[in-house]
Amino acid sequence: MAEHQQWGVEALWQDLEPLLPGMSIEVLARAESTNSALLERVRSDARQSFEPSPYGRRAHDLQPCLLVAEHQTHGRGRMGRSWHAGPGASLTFSLALPMSLSDWSGLSLAVGCAIADALEPPTEATPRLQLKWPNDIWLDGRKLGGILIETVPAAGQRMVVVGVGLNVGGQPPAADAQYQTGFASLAELQPQLDPPTVLARVARPLIQALLDFQTAGFAPWQSAYARRDLLLGRHVTAGALEGLAQGVNAQGELLLQTASGPQAVAGGEISVRLAADEAS
Repeated sequence: MAEHQQWGVEALWQDLEPLLPGMSIEVLARAESTNSALLERVRSDARQSFEPSPYGRRAHDLQPCLLVAEHQTHGRGRMGRSWHAGPGASLTFSLALPMSLSDWSGLSLAVGCAIADALEPPTEATPRLQLKWPNDIWLDGRKLGGILIETVPAAGQRMVVVGVGLNVGGQPPAADAQYQTGFASLAELQPQLDPPTVLARVARPLIQALLDFQTAGFAPWQSAYARRDLLLGRHVTAGALEGLAQGVNAQGELLLQTASGPQAVAGGEISVRLAADEAS
């Protein structure tokens, strides 16, 4: 395995803790899935918080946690797909925090915008980083990374776990049936980047986006998403639907012009693909 990387955890914690008081940061040399690890911790903490004690049964506030794995062996994506992350070549982390939301629509899109803007400031007329609805980040027409958001009830709250995987350097994974064009690496955008540097760059904007989302939802991100929308104006299939992608609405739903008229596609377990001629 590659030499243990220097993550600057203390400096990172000092930067982030004022946004999420009580948060912790952990870096593991190896983990199967950072999302799975945090979900299990939340469930375990929730069970323990209601165990009988001499002082009665009471819930305690579950604290935010940022968990990083230098090598993630069984990363997960949407719809049960695997996320392959080689040692030292990828940034894989998950952030768990309590969130109070009446509408979760568009959360993965806001997260994608925050990460993309942190890595490539939104001053470029033609951004190289694009977002593929609902949870992928692409670079120069190839997949760079993905976002997996899961929630779990715990101690009277709902904890959200936001998982992020980004190819940073080295040799990205080979193409598979889902991505005929192969994968991209951040080294193509900025060769000097390494996983700790990328984490330090994206962590604060990610947390701020999550906090802002609780009060305003996706609508403030709609225009930011539009400038990076990989599907806009392209023919796609979304589940059983086929049509021309026409952006997303204020709820983060994918808008399609189909043969039977306009359709709005909500997030969830729906696979979205470019038409064969668009993917080439």
